[in-house]
Amino acid sequence: MNPMKRWKKNKVRLTAIGFICVVSLCFSALADEGPASNVWLSVIQLPSEARISVTVPLAYGFVVRGSVEDSDRFPVSVEHGNLILPNAKVHVSVPSGPEITAEYELQTISEQAIPIRNYSTDVRKEHIEEENPPREGLPIELKPFIAGYGSDGGITHYWQAVGDDPTWDGTSEPTNFKKYQMWLNDFPFSNPGKMTISYEDGSSEQRDGFWYEGTIPLNAPEDVMAHGYTAAGTALIPSETYVTAGVKVGGSQNEYKQVEESLKVGAVFWQVIPGELPEVTP
Repeated sequence: MNPMKRWKKNKVRLTAIGFICVVSLCFSALADEGPASNVWLSVIQLPSEARISVTVPLAYGFVVRGSVEDSDRFPVSVEHGNLILPNAKVHVSVPSGPEITAEYELQTISEQAIPIRNYSTDVRKEHIEEENPPREGLPIELKPFIAGYGSDGGITHYWQAVGDDPTWDGTSEPTNFKKYQMWLNDFPFSNPGKMTISYEDGSSEQRDGFWYEGTIPLNAPEDVMAHGYTAAGTALIPSETYVTAGVKVGGSQNEYKQVEESLKVGAVFWQVIPGELPEVTP
């Protein structure tokens, strides 16, 4: 089976070496409510009563507002009004019907800040043997990456992720058409590396990609003993960390002439790195 078809059909699992949990589900980058966006992991170091649970943005998307006018030779950027980031959606103002042409408008649905929630808890070693040990909030670190290259030679759906800023400088001939670089919290996905992606049918694929520059720390949920936790051991009230998403795109506006080729949707993968309880209970 073609690897890209497996990518679409199967839930993808990522493998990593060491004491690291890797999340690989896919949902809207702006999904911030409900259990559908909750990722629960039980890959832990024994002996441990850690319960790792986080919500993370695992899908991203952006749209280039292209042009068929040869005179529209502008770099692609939010500042030039020809790059739409994930905080926008298409609203149908006039539905289509018999002899009625649908009308659309763009709406901003949120700020670019995307919430990440940490529900993780753990039990101190001295309480592990107790029948109902007290739980405390556990800090987490996140290390995201995107898979940039695959068996298609590095281009997926006509787009190619890169590690350097691909924005055209506007002076010479346009460069880096359909190349893009993802950003979170003003830091880029710029460190190249290899990721092994395993599929449910037992096959796997080696992909090149780009790691995020640094990590994203998540505070521990506050006062879990007072606020309570679920039967599974995850905090009822999580800590919240907000990240901003961005993208830099190469090429000139008038190179993006086809609507269906001016949209990019992809997945972000995350290494979830459990922290440790503080020496003293807060």
